[in-house]
Amino acid sequence: MTAGLYIHIPFCKKKCPYCDFYSISYSNSLAKEYTNILSEEVKKINTKIDSIYIGGGTPTVLPVNLLEKLLKSLKDMLKTSGENTIEVNPESIDKDKLILLRRYNINRISIGMQSLYDSKLKFLGRIHSAKEAKKAVFNARKYGFSNISIDLIYGIPDESLSSWKEELKQAVELPVQHVSCYSLICEPHTKFYKLNNVIDDNITAKMYLFNMKFLPKNGFLHYEVSNFSLRGFECGHNIKYWEGSDYIGIGPSAVSFINRKRIKNVPDVKEYMKRYSSHETTAEHIDKLSPSKYAKELAALKIRTTEGINFKWFKEKTGFSFFDIESRTDINSFKNMGLLGIQKRKGVDIGIYLSTKGFLFCDEVSSRFV
Repeated sequence: MTAGLYIHIPFCKKKCPYCDFYSISYSNSLAKEYTNILSEEVKKINTKIDSIYIGGGTPTVLPVNLLEKLLKSLKDMLKTSGENTIEVNPESIDKDKLILLRRYNINRISIGMQSLYDSKLKFLGRIHSAKEAKKAVFNARKYGFSNISIDLIYGIPDESLSSWKEELKQAVELPVQHVSCYSLICEPHTKFYKLNNVIDDNITAKMYLFNMKFLPKNGFLHYEVSNFSLRGFECGHNIKYWEGSDYIGIGPSAVSFINRKRIKNVPDVKEYMKRYSSHETTAEHIDKLSPSKYAKELAALKIRTTEGINFKWFKEKTGFSFFDIESRTDINSFKNMGLLGIQKRKGVDIGIYLSTKGFLFCDEVSSRFV
């Protein structure tokens, strides 16, 4: 069996007002203790790992000595794994860290750029400038990264379509191979939740349609709702999530999915360390998926990709015919609404996929499958 490995670094210099991922303010003593525990834990993994993703939080908020300690513990896996990603923020990455990451075979870097406009960055609560964001990209390239991804946010209050178009045009001129574009979602328990009423959904939809048209014209193929890449630079680790493959999650709030069992860790770093040190389970919740539940969840995830759901692939993966778990009436209804397309071969239906309009209503379609 092979699996992906996700490692959560829950520390940030500052919590962004839109972020609902588990993170806390950086503390050197806490980070040191946590890194020691992570280094122990990863050495106990006896599964073959084929992708590693170090996320957060901000992994590169760790100083060089702690970052190297973690990478050393992963050394053997980093040598044999095909894709090794780390998330960074522009203000948290410098020459020394970039050189260190490449030395340990981190071969993919995901930069939390979020915007190329200083005013927008300020609104989003980011602590870097547009100049620093661009510099992070060029430095990553300079110090050996040939697989660079950037994250961008659009659809903030009062943002115009023309402003977003110009921003995206600037982004594709950078030496990057992957672009993730996320509309601003104001989740409960975030400072931005109160902004839901002032976001213009119509303009946000036009921005998304522009992404779908403009990025492929510039070589960035649309392969999942929010993700675009040059050919061959899709994020292999994230594809595991959308294809129902196995992955191991380490750290507070991290999720594992092994043999159709989902394990969610406690979302508290101190509690996580206490349990690990006491040889207790770090899991907060364990859910063993029945075959039918797995099939439904897989359908809900896979439909988010531009590839869609191939019926033969689905049967081989789940043991179910697609229409064993999904109503033909619902599929026909979505098709008639212009949300789904049908893949055919020699007049026979072989799969389904989201239409351009369907991507605008992806969550509605996806949730119906579950």
